[in-house]
Amino acid sequence: RLGRPAPGTSGRPGQSWGHSAPPSRARLEELLRGHGVTLAPAALDKVWQYHQILRRNNHDLDLTRLIGFETIVQRHYADCMILNKFMKGNWPSPLVDIGTGAGFPGIMIKIASPATTVILSEPRNVRVDYLNNTIKEMGLKDISVFGHKFTSKSFDIPVRGAITRAFEPIQKTLPRLQNALQVGGLAMFMKGPGVDEELAGPIPAGYKLVRDERYRIPNTTLDRAFVVFERIA
Repeated sequence: RLGRPAPGTSGRPGQSWGHSAPPSRARLEELLRGHGVTLAPAALDKVWQYHQILRRNNHDLDLTRLIGFETIVQRHYADCMILNKFMKGNWPSPLVDIGTGAGFPGIMIKIASPATTVILSEPRNVRVDYLNNTIKEMGLKDISVFGHKFTSKSFDIPVRGAITRAFEPIQKTLPRLQNALQVGGLAMFMKGPGVDEELAGPIPAGYKLVRDERYRIPNTTLDRAFVVFERIA
C-alpha cells in the first residue's frame, strides 16, 4: 500500500487506488472516527472535497506516494487532524506550516479550525500552484502560500505558531524561525518515536520544551510524538 501504484494501476481517477471499499464521504467519516477524529458535517465535506482534488491531481503532480484510500485517510488526514483534539481547537494564529507539500498538516488544520490564519510554506513551484488552486477551489479564507525556501532571511512574517512534519531535525528548524516566531509563540513538531534522539541533543537557545505528547493513532500501528517548544527569548 506504500510506494508507487502497482502495474496496471496508474492512480488516475476511476482506477484502483488499492482500497478495499469504494472511497466515499461516508467511508471517510467511518475511517476518521475509527482513528479518533470526529468532524462536523461541514468540515467533513471539506476533507472529502480535498480528497477529490488530491486524487485528480496526484498522477500528474506526484503529491503523495500513498495509494490506498484507507492509507491516505490514516497517514495524511487522521495523522494531521487528530492534533486539533490535542490543541482543543485553539491554534496559535497566524500559523505557518513549514514544508507543507500537498498541504499537510496546514490545510487539515484550516479545515478543522477555520478561524486560524494559516501560511503554507512550500518551495516547489508545481506544488505552490497546486496549493493556490486548491485554496481557490475549496473557497478557503485567510490561508496563503509562501512559495520559497523557508529560511530565517526569507521568511520574516510575524507568526504566533509554526508547525512541521518534515524530516528535518528540530535543531535545524528552530533557527529558521529566528525572524518570524514571536516571543511566546509555539514551534510544533509532528514526529515519530525517533524524536528521542533529537531531544537528547542541544536545543537552540531561546526555546523551552513545553509539550511532549506520545500517542498511537487509534486502530493503527502508527506511534507518533507531538513535540512543542515555546519561544522564550
